[in-house]
Amino acid sequence: MEKKGKQHMPDEKWIPRKPAIEILCAIQGSLGTENQRVFARASRNLGSEWAKSIPRADSVDDLMEKIVAHLKDNLQLAREVSLQRDGGCHVIKISGCYLCHGNLVKERHGISAACGISMFPVGALTANLDIRNVRLREIRKTGPVGECELVYEIAS
Repeated sequence: MEKKGKQHMPDEKWIPRKPAIEILCAIQGSLGTENQRVFARASRNLGSEWAKSIPRADSVDDLMEKIVAHLKDNLQLAREVSLQRDGGCHVIKISGCYLCHGNLVKERHGISAACGISMFPVGALTANLDIRNVRLREIRKTGPVGECELVYEIAS
């Protein structure tokens, strides 16, 4: 099956966006205020497992570029995923995120939605480069749902 110029395995199946969003919203509602902690841990673990499966990166910048490529090309997280520097911080810019369901969680459950990938770089940097001083500084909401900037402070 051909999709977005990429060859996929014949047995690979695509989940339509609506059921995925509905399920993520229901999970967050079931977790209540624990959603932030659980989703942070899950995305950190996902990043850690991925980082263990690739060769050791040459530098923080090298690994951050690999993270962005993985999110964009392998996970196909969003229409656009890019990396930029903002002072001493690394910023992952996301536009058209297919998983974002923030408005639904707030509307249906009255809690702040947790991002399913925000801690991915933290887990990856820790596992691949053994960097312990990594912090998600902020998530900037730059536009409509599915558009944000994830800002990381990294001290090696």
